[in-house]
Amino acid sequence: MAKRNRTMPTITVIKNKKAPPRVTKPKSFYRDLVGSMSVGDWFIFDSKYHASFSTAGVTYARGRYSLYKHPENEAQYVFTIIK
Repeated sequence: MAKRNRTMPTITVIKNKKAPPRVTKPKSFYRDLVGSMSVGDWFIFDSKYHASFSTAGVTYARGRYSLYKHPENEAQYVFTIIK
């Protein structure tokens, strides 16, 4: 097997000035939703979104939320901020 001849690009690290500002801002529906909630806020969602809201809770509200099955409707979940 022949080896490829790879050339590395020339990279110059700039240390004497700040990096240019971002043109775009990363947006996240879940970060905006969960981040704006305070203690006692809650909402109900369908079970098909369980994975998305579970991941959002772990990512943006670690240790501050509770996620459980709705007591009256088996096809829904309740997301609440507890701390």
